[in-house]
Amino acid sequence: MPLPMPSPIADYWRREEPLGLFLDYDGTLTPIVPRPDQAFLPPAGVELLRRLCRHPQLRVAIISGRSVPQLQDFLAELLPENLVLCGLHGGEIYRTQTGEFLRQPDREGIQRALAPLRSDIQELLQRQGLLAQGVHIEDKTYSFAVHYRQAAPLVKEKVVALVHRYFAEHLTMCQRFKLQPGKEVLEVLPATFDKGQGVAFLWETWGLRQGCYIGDDLTDEAAFAVVNQRGGLSIAVGKAPGTTQARLTCPDVGGVYRELAALLES
Repeated sequence: MPLPMPSPIADYWRREEPLGLFLDYDGTLTPIVPRPDQAFLPPAGVELLRRLCRHPQLRVAIISGRSVPQLQDFLAELLPENLVLCGLHGGEIYRTQTGEFLRQPDREGIQRALAPLRSDIQELLQRQGLLAQGVHIEDKTYSFAVHYRQAAPLVKEKVVALVHRYFAEHLTMCQRFKLQPGKEVLEVLPATFDKGQGVAFLWETWGLRQGCYIGDDLTDEAAFAVVNQRGGLSIAVGKAPGTTQARLTCPDVGGVYRELAALLES
């Protein structure tokens, strides 16, 4: 059902218990932009998140496919706040106030196993001339992403087909990893990295009984399922009702900010 006004989160939240607020980054707090390095928060968004982080009854986490160092760059103004960064689809979890990792995978081991896949796929795309046609590879420490948002439609189809075929033909080499589709991107990451697992970990760590997840991508569906199983509230951004596991939908990034502002004012 479409998101009603004024505030489903405020209506859901029983104030005697803390509320976990899990927010995807790209497409949820920032619009999707042509280049991934351009996805900065608007100043008003920074201030709104700061107020959420300082609310004594809110536990705020950013859940993203980006790495923790990337999120630290984008959210530098918020790093002193009480905020948790859940990067690489839940593969790494970092508490900003204390500077400690609550979850940190075996970096060297993953990079050793990932290196030949990255090299092979880059060579494959280069050989086909696709890296000169709006396609590029982004290194993300424990994973890498093949972006094709700026490519022509036929090039996009070719990239998706080539990378999927590579995985199908190299099962042994790829067995520790999965191919995660997103918005105009394919990401190669450890099979155990999953936003749902990240949310479940924080839900238990914080001892939550109430939580809300807001996201826009295919990768957020696992988190919607985890939150729904716990009786939480799930909100999909920019999706039609019936096309997502989320209980509610929200039209766009502006709608997300309106909803979060209404929560603070409630």
